[in-house]
Amino acid sequence: MDVSKYEFDDEQIAKLYKYRDNQPDVRLKVRFMTLLMSANKVELNTIASIIGKSIKTIENWHCQYVTKGINSLNSFQYKPKQSYLDSEQINQVVNWVTQTNPGKTKEVRKYIKDHFEVDYSNEAVRKLLKKKGIKVLRPKVVPGNPPSEEEQKKTSKNILK
Repeated sequence: MDVSKYEFDDEQIAKLYKYRDNQPDVRLKVRFMTLLMSANKVELNTIASIIGKSIKTIENWHCQYVTKGINSLNSFQYKPKQSYLDSEQINQVVNWVTQTNPGKTKEVRKYIKDHFEVDYSNEAVRKLLKKKGIKVLRPKVVPGNPPSEEEQKKTSKNILK
C-alpha cells in the first residue's frame, strides 16, 4: 500500500489529533504526529527527516493503523520473554536453595540442569534468585573458633530472607 496515496477522512484526522493530544508517552505521540503529517500530504522523506525515523518505520506504522486500527499504535505491544521453568519448578529451585544454601550459582545451575534439563547461565540464575528475594552470598572463612553448626544454619537462614 502506498502511504502517500492513502486518504484520511475528517473523522480519522480528528481521532489522530485526540490520540496525539492525550498521549503521555512522547515516543507514541510521534506515531500520531507522523500520521497527521501524512494526512496533510507531507512527503515521506520530509516526515522521516523531521521525526528521525526511517521511511520503512513510517510505512509500518501506517500499515498497522490501516490493518489493526488506531488503538494498535497506542502501545508498544511488548511481550516479555517467557521463563524456561514454570512457577512450580522455580519454587522447587528456591526451596532447594534455601535448604542447601549452595555456595555458588554454578551449583544452582547444575541442579537446574540435572532436574529440569534446562541450561541457565550464571547471570540468569542470579537474576532468578534475586527476583525471588534470595541473595547469593559467597561463604566467608571465619577466623578462630567457628560457630556451631546450628548457629551457622540459623545465620544462613536469616541472610536468605
